[in-house]
Amino acid sequence: MTTKFLFYFQIVCAIVFVTAQALKMFESIEGVSLGFFFCHGAFAFLNLSLSLVALKETERSTKDYVNKKQSVYIYMMWVVFLLIHLGIALVKKVGWKPIDTITLIVVFTGFLGIVIFSNYKKISLLNPWVKAVTAIFLKCVPQVTLAIVIYQYGKGGLSGIWILFGHITILTRILHLWVSTRNGWNKNTLASFVSEIFNEISWLVATGAFIIFK
Repeated sequence: MTTKFLFYFQIVCAIVFVTAQALKMFESIEGVSLGFFFCHGAFAFLNLSLSLVALKETERSTKDYVNKKQSVYIYMMWVVFLLIHLGIALVKKVGWKPIDTITLIVVFTGFLGIVIFSNYKKISLLNPWVKAVTAIFLKCVPQVTLAIVIYQYGKGGLSGIWILFGHITILTRILHLWVSTRNGWNKNTLASFVSEIFNEISWLVATGAFIIFK
């Protein structure tokens, strides 16, 4: 019951998160980063692909199948939402910034390193720790560089509700993972938990810039 509630609560929070920022971008594009949306979109799409593979490899009669099916729905939702953000940003003609290039270089280099290392060690991209490190590059790096964008360009196009509900959605996922460990931790849950902790830390960096800089 608790995990089901948290699943639906995540959906509600995600809708508020996306709607608030979408509406804000129609007012102003100050501080909006294309690199941020590209990286988050790539993260959601990658995890959607991996979640679909994991779902196909799981027996339908198990509780794990239900959890993985929920993950597929969550990532499908995020792909759609991030495409909406990216679409609005492009329609509003958000310019490509030098920091966006730096963000993509760092993220691409990190992801390429992960793929090369995984192939060398014969580790699947479905390995939970590979996914965790990938998440750190695709989500945490652009969230840290978003702080630089805010410092350089301002925050007029960023919604305070978006910032707040970013924390709520992350902390809800952390709570969801914590609740799911009643019968003990496993490597999948632990890897996801670690990646979400880094996610929250990097979002705190962006939040700090949002609060401090005008």
